[in-house]
Amino acid sequence: MTAPHFPYPPVVVGDDADPDGPRDAPGDDGYDRPTEGPAAGPDQDPPDGRTDPADPATGTGSSEGGEADEPEEPLDSADVIRGLADLLGGATIGLGDVRVRGQNATGHGAVAIGTVNVTTAGADGTGRIWYESLSGNEVGELAQGYAPTSSDQQLDRHLKRRHLVCLSGPSASGRFTSAVLATARRHGLDRACVLGAEQPADLLGSSERLPAGRGYVLRLADSAANAVDGFTLVALAARAEATGMTLILVGDFSRRGQDLAGHVVEHRVPPAVEVFRARLRQQLAGLCVGWCPDGCDGTCVERYVDDECVTHPLLSAYLAGEPRPGEVVPVVELIARTVPHGPALTERLEQLLPRQLRERAAQILDAGRPDGPDGVDAWAADRARAFRLTCAVLAGQPVAEIDQAARRLAGTDLTGTDLTGTASVGPRLRGPELDTLLGSTLRQAVVVVGDEGAAGGRRIEFGAGSEQLRSTLLEVAWTDWWLPGQLLGWLADLVRSDVPGIRQAAAGAIGWSAGRDVRAALETVGDLARERRAGVRQAAAIVLVAMAMQPGLRQRVRTELDQWAAGPAAHLRDTVARAYGLGLARLWPDAALVQLRLVAQARMQRRNNSVVRGLVEVYRDGHAATLVPELVDWTASDDPEVRLHAARTLRVLADRWAEPPREHWPELLDLVRRRIVSPGDVAALWAVALGMPQTAYRSWRTLGFWLNRADGNPEVAAHCVALLRHVIAGRPPLRHRLDHQVRHVWRPIMPRNDLLDAVHALIDEDLS
Repeated sequence: MTAPHFPYPPVVVGDDADPDGPRDAPGDDGYDRPTEGPAAGPDQDPPDGRTDPADPATGTGSSEGGEADEPEEPLDSADVIRGLADLLGGATIGLGDVRVRGQNATGHGAVAIGTVNVTTAGADGTGRIWYESLSGNEVGELAQGYAPTSSDQQLDRHLKRRHLVCLSGPSASGRFTSAVLATARRHGLDRACVLGAEQPADLLGSSERLPAGRGYVLRLADSAANAVDGFTLVALAARAEATGMTLILVGDFSRRGQDLAGHVVEHRVPPAVEVFRARLRQQLAGLCVGWCPDGCDGTCVERYVDDECVTHPLLSAYLAGEPRPGEVVPVVELIARTVPHGPALTERLEQLLPRQLRERAAQILDAGRPDGPDGVDAWAADRARAFRLTCAVLAGQPVAEIDQAARRLAGTDLTGTDLTGTASVGPRLRGPELDTLLGSTLRQAVVVVGDEGAAGGRRIEFGAGSEQLRSTLLEVAWTDWWLPGQLLGWLADLVRSDVPGIRQAAAGAIGWSAGRDVRAALETVGDLARERRAGVRQAAAIVLVAMAMQPGLRQRVRTELDQWAAGPAAHLRDTVARAYGLGLARLWPDAALVQLRLVAQARMQRRNNSVVRGLVEVYRDGHAATLVPELVDWTASDDPEVRLHAARTLRVLADRWAEPPREHWPELLDLVRRRIVSPGDVAALWAVALGMPQTAYRSWRTLGFWLNRADGNPEVAAHCVALLRHVIAGRPPLRHRLDHQVRHVWRPIMPRNDLLDAVHALIDEDLS
């Protein structure tokens, strides 16, 4: 359900104004955007040089001059961890959703659709819209290997009532297969189609004509899913209804659940063991795997799947970890290829996958081998090898950026020659040149995606199922081709890039290297953490997260963070806070609270949200009962910086709303209702946030929005009034400020809000 609009004025006169100035555009995450560097504003260090000078070598000062031209790149901890998982071996060789354009389009996972009817819709020649008509046989085969999930029935019910549904789930979770089969159940096996478009809004063009009476599935990238707006959904639903077709948008809508309420169905991943059973039975259908003496009746397949495979200790442990369907599929295919039994199955599982993957990576990097399928002329081997490794490090980045980074690694000037040795290589590599650089083996594992926004118009991504090849390429490069110091120096140079995506990708690779040489990695990340540029320190924090994701390195990382947080170097302390905000708070919530308080004492943090992000991460991980009392203790600190961060954190937490079906509750208030946090503690935090000049403006706005949404919900309204009673009790200045807000700010904006009468009565009650 979309939150009702609260038309708060952009500027409030008098003592209600925030000395920092009104911040009406805090960003999607609700954080303020303080300037990274000396700038005017009472909440920032004065620009006249009165702050402590910063030492570029040690980062011991609190000033951050020179950062004003590089705003902080907002990152979500879940996105960071998800991006590092594949590189660090968190996922096995798995196949997920594959998105390929044109007549070579393939379907879900390892299932090639085969011969399909590919049609480009639209007469404007843009080519932005295409669709594939799937054959009934292919959809039937897809259904045979599909493990049903509890969300299938919910999806069917939604499709009976409406013509457009958003199916939300993570990549490689089986969401695409679920959507295709839902359209087949709705319209028939031969009337399911896969639709291609950059944005859902592209389907609204007057020239776009799709055959009526069919079901269409459109896969959306995360950026496109986050950009979908309600008006587009309404317009698409109307067009689908008018033509009698069904449209399912498949993507990760987890951040849009409340905005798009009523349109979103959450895909529930089936148990991994059921995915394994269904896929293996399909692969072995019609085969005899038990040497049946009197003719095979198919029971040997059931015995092999249930008694030999599912109960195998290695497979049982693997499936108990609930890998995604896209990760289970290739394991099934490896088993079905030779149907190994007993010790052969064990040997297959223990040796075949890692050995084959390393051999494949060695073949890719051995670009100078004349008898190899991926070899090039000897003089070009170094460049090709560097390019292939750079693809593993910078997967998802533009081709031109990958080529430039590879030239640095190979020691080639950026204006060097191409593979023919004669022509100059500009920012755009031609198709044959790119294919030669990649080689046939790596070319099969990557997808070259057309992207008008990317330099050179193309990006290189590893195809679903080839993610683990990235870390294996790094492993082979580390042991066989480059010295560790050379690789780390190159990666550190990439971290200092001006492109956020390159910084973050290179940081993940440095974190991976810590599993091979932790001392060298710590020295590298220490140098990066002392940098004056906020983006580089953010990348250093990603390195620390990547290191901590490896259990054997956690104690070393913890020790390093303890020293940095307690030390005098302001930039190192800021990196500690950033690391907790990007995921380490999930691992060490107790240490986060201790170390973030040390970091919060630095004046440098007046201009940063690093501490607040770390505290919010502790809260998001289910530790509200610990965090809220700790913040109350911060409000009693003698250090004004610590009190400021407690108030800032309350303001961010107050912007969060409970999950459905209680989405009309402020999340903090719902925690009070459930007695997870104390009303007195929450009131104490509100009192500080409402009374502190740096946070008062936004806090009063948020409180007014609470009252706006609570009006008409008696239970929420009662808890709001009870909380306000705690807030103003014994605090006359806040009582007068609340009276001012009701009379001169909220009442003119919300003249029909009956809850304001109860709030005003509360003020009078306190006055008496």
